[in-house]
Amino acid sequence: MDSTLVSRRPVWLWGAAFFIGMFGTGFLARWFDLPSIPSALVMIPPMLLLIPFVRATERAQAACGALSPATQRYNRRGLAWSFAYVLLLFVAVAGSRALDAHGPLLWLLAVLPALPILYLVWAMARYLIEEQDEYLRMKVVNAALSATGLLLAVATVWGFLETFELVPHVPSWAAVPVWAIGLALGTFVNRWSEK
Repeated sequence: MDSTLVSRRPVWLWGAAFFIGMFGTGFLARWFDLPSIPSALVMIPPMLLLIPFVRATERAQAACGALSPATQRYNRRGLAWSFAYVLLLFVAVAGSRALDAHGPLLWLLAVLPALPILYLVWAMARYLIEEQDEYLRMKVVNAALSATGLLLAVATVWGFLETFELVPHVPSWAAVPVWAIGLALGTFVNRWSEK
């Protein structure tokens, strides 16, 4: 069996475990109407699955010669923004409820979870500057363009459906998860097209 195929298998297993864990615990937290603190606590185990997922990804990238120092730095930054996002989202939700925040404090708490997303945008731009391998850089750009295309398509269709009151309103922060799913799909298409 192809060694690159074997090295990629754990990536999909850890990725699936993370995806199912995050959406599964999120669904269960809503189903049982858990308050913010227990909801945040049940999200910790699936978040920890990101660590072996990134390690498996790096092993697969190394096996096919696609692991550069810039990629490793980007992966570490990705882990940092992911954990910061969950932490600051918890702080914002719990803090606004516990403090019964109003005015400037509420504005600050509302913007807090967006800061790691801004860091993610910076991290991706930084990766594109730091990556010396043009082929690796092109693969990330292609995946990001796929993600942007998916986001634009979903937002446009959903927006018109919402305009005609056929679907409920979705908050605009949902753009980031849709874009991340598109990035994963774009990465998969990149890998599949290499075969």
